[in-house]
Amino acid sequence: MGGPGVHRSLRFVSHLREFGFDPMVLTIKEEDIEKSKSTIDRSLLSKLPDDIIIQRVESGIPFKLSDILHRLKIYRLFWYFLYPYFWERSAMWPAKAINKAIELIDANNIEIVYTSSGPFSALKLGYLIKKKRNVKWVADLRDPYTDAYAWSYPSRIHWHLSRFKEKKWIGKCDHLIVNTPEVKKLYLKRGLKDESKITVITNGF
Repeated sequence: MGGPGVHRSLRFVSHLREFGFDPMVLTIKEEDIEKSKSTIDRSLLSKLPDDIIIQRVESGIPFKLSDILHRLKIYRLFWYFLYPYFWERSAMWPAKAINKAIELIDANNIEIVYTSSGPFSALKLGYLIKKKRNVKWVADLRDPYTDAYAWSYPSRIHWHLSRFKEKKWIGKCDHLIVNTPEVKKLYLKRGLKDESKITVITNGF
């Protein structure tokens, strides 16, 4: 956990009570964060109000299988044929999180769901929630998805598959937050959302 985008998301959650909301957080288990060799920034968690409920579920990352495939030097084979499960490490997280998300929504009469991406698997979770419950969904993209130069794909076909999913998922959200005016222009040009349903909140917010 870290980076200016994550700080923005945490500040967003912290300020929700100023507008009459009572937020709850659903994320992955800390041991899975450590297994993925990511750093847990305790200072970020300390910025949240003490009484905010944080629920954690397994990430679904196939740690052991990935290690074996890397040792056998056949990881890229699985990356190609089992895409996207070996492209984004948390690709299986929506399957792990959906039941807990629905449980929290039903038990607490939750009306609005906010997802923060990357990881872009959070978009899939928001999409699945919208299919199961009549809630409002705000999707926050700290970085662009298929238009980002940082990502690599097994083939052009895989890129088009991601492009299709991106359009499907973003098209389902009630409102989209992006991190720059340029990304907003890009998504408007692609026709992913109406201008009235896109808001720019920079990472330095």
